[in-house]
Amino acid sequence: MSAWSVQLAGAPKDEDAEHSGLVSESRTFVIEDSLGYLVNRAARLMAHELAERIRPAGVAIGQWAVLVVLWARDGMSQAELSRVVAIEPPTMVRTIDRMVRDGLVTRTLDPEDGRLSRIYLTEHGRSLRDELVPLAVSVNDEVLKRLTASEARTLRRLLTKLAINGGPSSSIVQPRR
Repeated sequence: MSAWSVQLAGAPKDEDAEHSGLVSESRTFVIEDSLGYLVNRAARLMAHELAERIRPAGVAIGQWAVLVVLWARDGMSQAELSRVVAIEPPTMVRTIDRMVRDGLVTRTLDPEDGRLSRIYLTEHGRSLRDELVPLAVSVNDEVLKRLTASEARTLRRLLTKLAINGGPSSSIVQPRR
């Protein structure tokens, strides 16, 4: 028999397994107690709310992540964007294709390395910053209002510690070399 059982919080225990002695030999993974589940669920809820708010501007949530990074550092390569935004290169290619089609960015060959494509904001892409950034700020603010000021500071500090100190596989923005 399996050494692990998986359950949703509040789900009734498996009485048959308990009477047969299996519960004492197994360990239980409660989905809602998983840090990964909780962080992912919170991020998805926030992303959904932001997606609803930026949709009228013609921007999809996958494009938002690219825009934010380019607003911070325009002219990154597709590979750099893929790493910083933490999406697979083929998905980045499709996202950039849509953004080019929508007039948000241009794709230009790197003058020093023709194998690289650099992504630059168009005037339209740049112009959306002042409209969309406040929407993201408001989503963050609304979520943090559910916490005390101290809890909000602690949450930011702990999430930053997890994200930045995540080791070699963490996808943080690295300085340009």
